[in-house]
Amino acid sequence: MDKKKEKFVLSNCDIPVVWCGESDKPPKKGKDGKYYYKTGSRTECLRVGFGAGTHIERNNNLPAKSLQQIKYVGEKHEKDFKAAGISTTSDLRKEMSKRTTAEMEKILKRILVRKDGVLDAKAYNSVIVYLYKNGIGAVPACKKIKPPK
Repeated sequence: MDKKKEKFVLSNCDIPVVWCGESDKPPKKGKDGKYYYKTGSRTECLRVGFGAGTHIERNNNLPAKSLQQIKYVGEKHEKDFKAAGISTTSDLRKEMSKRTTAEMEKILKRILVRKDGVLDAKAYNSVIVYLYKNGIGAVPACKKIKPPK
């Protein structure tokens, strides 16, 4: 059986998030690869705000070329990238520019695995979008992320 390869489509990389704005209805489309799937509860919005503040503060204290500057790439993923010989965002772009689509997919799927052995789809999509926006051609297709129930 010939498995048909999916093509990269930027909108398929969108990550579902809760809406925590002033209006009751979320906008149809978010910014920076997000889409709003529902209006958040007070608790959910508090978590979103706290997480955003933590993320901003953490990024301010990271080197400019740290892989953790890519959204959803944390310490564990950065350590795994380094083990694969990729220490900075420059290294990532350089390494992936030499690879085919299938090779990129294989490398990223091996590196961006959570502790439970499952692919971290948010980090995977974020890295692919980062590569795409930084001129790397033939990036693999993103993983479609379904909103939580």
